[in-house]
Amino acid sequence: MATPRISREDKRRFPGLIWAIIALGMTGAIITLLYLLPLPTTKTHPPFEDFRRVPSLPPSPSRPKARVSIPLVAILIDDMGYSIRMDNAFLNLNAPLSFSFLPEAPHTPMMARKAKDMGRDVLVHLPLEPLNSRIDPGPGSLRLDMDPDSMLGILRKDLDAVPGAIGVNNHMGSKFTANRKAMKFILTEIKRRNLFFIDSRTTKDSVAYITARSMGIPTAERSVFLDHDPRQEAIRKEVERLVKLSKERGHILAIGHPMSNTWKVLHEELPRISKRVRLVPVHRILVSQ
Repeated sequence: MATPRISREDKRRFPGLIWAIIALGMTGAIITLLYLLPLPTTKTHPPFEDFRRVPSLPPSPSRPKARVSIPLVAILIDDMGYSIRMDNAFLNLNAPLSFSFLPEAPHTPMMARKAKDMGRDVLVHLPLEPLNSRIDPGPGSLRLDMDPDSMLGILRKDLDAVPGAIGVNNHMGSKFTANRKAMKFILTEIKRRNLFFIDSRTTKDSVAYITARSMGIPTAERSVFLDHDPRQEAIRKEVERLVKLSKERGHILAIGHPMSNTWKVLHEELPRISKRVRLVPVHRILVSQ
């Protein structure tokens, strides 16, 4: 049988066809990689408040001791909404942790809904002005030099940004939470929405907790920061301290952040401490007037 003959015109077409196939394949591979890879972000975690020593709680008869047979411990994880992988890791811990989402973090809408669907307490992590003006609390932050209309507009936008939120706590705010007039202003809107308020207590001068109580808003305040020192050994010491303090006070609130060392310590320590205290959602330790 005679071999088919290829014309000169066909020979000229083949190299062009091959290169077209190669280009098409490379384009498909690039599109696939762009689809699979996560979108780049400028930062994976917002900064902490800039204090060298964590502000402690002053002794105060205004904080009633819980009348319970076993101490209650609530753990609130702040700064949620920046990392799907890390947020999921904390949501999947076998404990009734509570979660506070930054209003303009990229994954807040999706992850807040997921946390709510899992039956977890969801809060708005409200960015407030710190003492150090060089530190930015992030988008949606409230500052003392804002006029009332601007402040109320941003506050309402922040509160609307977190689906399923039942409470609010401050992100930073060492300057803002020390101002009674400003706190009363934002707490009025928080009360109008039937939300509770948690004082993260980033300054010893905070009046947020006592102002909320005076307004009849269910409230609580942070007693322990688990991971201001992010080393594992430091976090373990804070876990042990929260157990000790819970036995002295009846109930206690600890705040942590979605970081790998915090997750590792909680993953290992929560089963152990749950034999000594009762882990509860934040709403279980609220007090009012």
